[in-house]
Amino acid sequence: MTGSPVLNPQGSPPPTPASRNLAAGTVYFRSDSQGLHLHLPAGMDWDEVWESLIWQLRSRKPFWAGATPLTLWSQDWELDLPTLQTLSALVSQYQLQLRRVQTTIRSTAIAAATLGYSVEQSSPLEAIPPVPTDTTPLYLRSTVRSGTAVRHSGSVFLLGDLNPGGEIIAGGDIWVWGRLRGVVHAGANGDEKALILALQLDPTQLRIADQVARPPEAGSLPNTPEVVYLQDNVICIATIQDFLRREV
Repeated sequence: MTGSPVLNPQGSPPPTPASRNLAAGTVYFRSDSQGLHLHLPAGMDWDEVWESLIWQLRSRKPFWAGATPLTLWSQDWELDLPTLQTLSALVSQYQLQLRRVQTTIRSTAIAAATLGYSVEQSSPLEAIPPVPTDTTPLYLRSTVRSGTAVRHSGSVFLLGDLNPGGEIIAGGDIWVWGRLRGVVHAGANGDEKALILALQLDPTQLRIADQVARPPEAGSLPNTPEVVYLQDNVICIATIQDFLRREV
């Protein structure tokens, strides 16, 4: 399978949320002189928002030190007292102190004020700070299980396994230091030079930029790290050694 194209390339997939700009529709952090800001996206299920927040907290913790004040931009989410209390407890585990809530929903503003947070209730028509393109590599040490999706605008490095039913979507490269058995989409913002690397490659589906392919019927080479790359609009697979020789 060295340097060989993956069987049955299927061309460009239909548009999905994963193939849009990944900075849109995701939980993200930004910082300024007032501290750290947490933005919750619209148009997602709350379970997806919560899961994305946990991933972000786990991977971003090294980027702040000590107790850091946090402003929550909840947009049009209607958050009640228990939800705000649970969110505050979660972020406090990562040394973030919820101090202020920015919302367009009156009931959320009332709940936040009741809990003693500073509140700014704005009109939905007021400008919201633009979403930054966060291309900082995302490092994860975990197992991505079935039903879990990891989305990031930069590269994703996973120390662990990607199980069937799990998904990683990245604007850059995807490295799985374990068994890759789920769905991966590297270069999701159109980067045709993006790579996929895994210690054991047995994916459900492979995507790079706009190209998608099924895994080869012959299966992966045992105990052989492999690289997936795009060449002449065809997804190819090579052992790391053969890929490096190709790059020389």
